[in-house]
Amino acid sequence: KLKLFIMNIEIIVGVFLMLSATFTLTFPPKFGNVYYGVSTKWTLKDETVWAAGQKLFAVSMSLIGLIFFIVGELRIEEASLPFSSIFLLIGLWTLSKYLVHKILERKYPGI
Repeated sequence: KLKLFIMNIEIIVGVFLMLSATFTLTFPPKFGNVYYGVSTKWTLKDETVWAAGQKLFAVSMSLIGLIFFIVGELRIEEASLPFSSIFLLIGLWTLSKYLVHKILERKYPGI
């Protein structure tokens, strides 16, 4: 059973991220909550930026989850390296935070 879990870890992570994104959109975090939601220096400046940032992060989390789900489904070989998935997740998450920051910076330039 552990081998089956490890073989499908990308699918599990993808579904988890998509569910987390749905939860974030359904129950948005309160302004400034560092435990629930994605907080950055930019989103902590204003409640409007915070709300817009949470929606953008939820959408990007859904996309990352979809990417992981597809990668898990398309896996041809069982010999994929586990840490490659971790690097992919960290890279996509970092890219997502950067892009959302840039979008918010353009949308709310005076804050």
